[in-house]
Amino acid sequence: MSFDFELVSKRLRGSERRDLEEAWTGAAGPYGEVTLTVGRVSRRAELFCQALPEAWITHPDTFREGRIALDGRTRLVVGGQEAELRQNRRAISKEERALRIRLGERHYDYLSTGTHTEELRGAQHGPLVRFHRASHKKLEVTVRPEANALDLALGLILQGADMRNLTVTRAAVLGVLSFLDSREGET
Repeated sequence: MSFDFELVSKRLRGSERRDLEEAWTGAAGPYGEVTLTVGRVSRRAELFCQALPEAWITHPDTFREGRIALDGRTRLVVGGQEAELRQNRRAISKEERALRIRLGERHYDYLSTGTHTEELRGAQHGPLVRFHRASHKKLEVTVRPEANALDLALGLILQGADMRNLTVTRAAVLGVLSFLDSREGET
């Protein structure tokens, strides 16, 4: 079954602002209400939905702000299975820079497919879930008929991860900006 839905940025109040970087919520068709949170202190993104498998992603670096970093120390768990993550950050093409995910016996690619658009693809089924950032406060999600609950949970939890390295342009621009804003060596 194919369906579309939107995740909208949740306005954080009081202690939520202290504990969370951001939170998104929406109604995911037949799966019902979903909420995705990215913890400020815990450095953990979590997916909450009664009808989808449990999903979370974490990184031990507590000094970093924003979404969860993806590297060799990242832990991604969906449906009780820990995923193996690989990415060729030196590659030029979008397909070669894709995040490669192995979750049990399933293999996925998560890649940028256009401006503000990313996609989770299954090795056997092709495109499964597409994400389009319509604005900073709205994420449009398209779920293809081939996708199951595990696929959707994986795609949604990846929205809590830092995907800036999916394209050469984003990686280069952010690399220059981080170099210019570097505070290393300051005392």
